[in-house]
Amino acid sequence: MESDTEQKRCLQNIPSVWTVLNGAVLSLELMIAITKVLENVYVLKDRAGCCANLVVGKEKALLFDTGSGIDNLRETLESITELPLLVLNSHGHFDHIGGNCQFERVYLPKQDFSILESYDTETLNRWLRELTRDSLWPFLASPREWKCIRPLEFDSFDLGQMACRIIPLKGHTAGSVGIWIPSLKLLLSGDALTPVMCLNFQNHLSAKIQYETLKQIQNLEFDWYLTSHHETLFEKSLTKRMMKCIENSAGKKFQFYQYPQPPYAKGWIYLDSLGEEPVALILSEEEKRTAQTMNVLDKERTDGNTEQ
Repeated sequence: MESDTEQKRCLQNIPSVWTVLNGAVLSLELMIAITKVLENVYVLKDRAGCCANLVVGKEKALLFDTGSGIDNLRETLESITELPLLVLNSHGHFDHIGGNCQFERVYLPKQDFSILESYDTETLNRWLRELTRDSLWPFLASPREWKCIRPLEFDSFDLGQMACRIIPLKGHTAGSVGIWIPSLKLLLSGDALTPVMCLNFQNHLSAKIQYETLKQIQNLEFDWYLTSHHETLFEKSLTKRMMKCIENSAGKKFQFYQYPQPPYAKGWIYLDSLGEEPVALILSEEEKRTAQTMNVLDKERTDGNTEQ
């Protein structure tokens, strides 16, 4: 266990390339990889492998997720745009809210505020050291103490000739949301639409709800989507493979699985298909124990409700 004395000693020896800002220790070196995926759309990947999405409009810019918090995301953004920023979190997991303290105001879905209560400073710092092999304490306060986080209470906004809609994407967590940008035919999805569907982390919901989310987004007009753990665009058609994966998992054998990085969540995985991008479903122990979800999906297929 790290002691207060050790933390203070660490802070007293912060190298000149680091600074303390709003309860976080940040690198002043620009270590974030910038990938331009569309005109005015960027993926910013930090050293922990966490991605934030930046969309630049005519009047404002949107930052969707803030990564792990290990790197100076704010300064990286200023190297791309000087427009006023609107900052949103896709959900409440630590690797999506870590950089929140670098901004005055960040909006988080209300249903995921409970996740903040489960995090303590010591655990978060240990996880980031394991992800980055860095010896510093990036966090000086726990997320529940961060005054920058506000509840997300609006469902649309405009960046200047670029209308955006907030879309519920429940499954990965109860509060997961995405940002639909019709003019770009793009959906920002956080972790809600990763091809390996992880329903074993904090505040997760069932495979049934994940399936309903996938079904509902088929009605949205978009060609591409981004996640917060990939630097490339995915075609919308991949979401139909994900639906098929959940359907095919009924009655199939799941293998025990433990996520190899923080937060090391355990679960059970069903690998449905490889192709250019592997598609799989990971369930929690409690979800695996009940066949209720899969029975519902079986009924939907019998009733002919699943799009072929």
